[in-house]
Amino acid sequence: MLVVLVGGVIVVSGALASYFSVWYQSEQAAKNELTGQLKEAQARIEELEAENAAYRDKEEVMAAMADALEEEEIPEIPFEVDLDDWKYLLVNELNPLAQDYEMELVKTYDGQKVDARMKEPLEAMIDAGAKDGMKLLICSSYRDYKKQNTLMENSIANYVRKGLDYKDAFFKAKEQIALTGTSEHHTGLAVDIVGKGHQSLDRAQADTAEAKWLNEHAHEYGFILRYPEDKEELTMITYESWHFRYVGVEAATYMKENDLCLEEFVELAKTQEKLKEREQTQAQIMNKDDDQARK
Repeated sequence: MLVVLVGGVIVVSGALASYFSVWYQSEQAAKNELTGQLKEAQARIEELEAENAAYRDKEEVMAAMADALEEEEIPEIPFEVDLDDWKYLLVNELNPLAQDYEMELVKTYDGQKVDARMKEPLEAMIDAGAKDGMKLLICSSYRDYKKQNTLMENSIANYVRKGLDYKDAFFKAKEQIALTGTSEHHTGLAVDIVGKGHQSLDRAQADTAEAKWLNEHAHEYGFILRYPEDKEELTMITYESWHFRYVGVEAATYMKENDLCLEEFVELAKTQEKLKEREQTQAQIMNKDDDQARK
């Protein structure tokens, strides 16, 4: 090591200079890491604030929808609806899947995993399409949380590569891919079905013969087009001509005939239940008044 005084300036060389260089670089690296963490934390805070605001907006939309359904002249659901029934399970951003939710998964004849309770009608629908010349292909079915995470991360990364910052990329991806825990694919009750001649999940899929056939016949086997084009504000997912969900023949037929998505059907069922309870209460009050009058 050499320390000399040159023109009033201390010059350090050798091992001591190397030590100061390493120390300085280490300090700068630590500061840069801390700055990066702070920026990430701030971005996450802004992201959560924006997301919470979006949730509040959606809750207002759902409340307004319930009021509108009560006033609209929609034919009463002609069958009993138990909203605890597995067929009517509603999973979306406002209704995450319960962590203890259980289902029995089985493989379809093409190896896709689905809830055992809908395997038979699903395969019947695929077979019926084949008889009509439709080459239907199930390209996605049950997904675990790890798979959903991977899809979301890949989608966000894709938008970032296109020039969006992380927050904008996150919300853009969320329009097309449900957040982990809020995807219908976790239930085993949803499948993505495409035509073998056009296997891309894009707008052009809706113009295929297979998509048109499914849109016309899926309800006959208990399936609904889960994310219709004109219901995006309610479903919180952009239009997907390939995503079908099992709800049973009665519910699927009713929803198709009355142009309802699952969110609307569930709210309507709740509204009708409230009306029935109100009518029962009024009837009880009237009976009580009649009893008192007779006395």
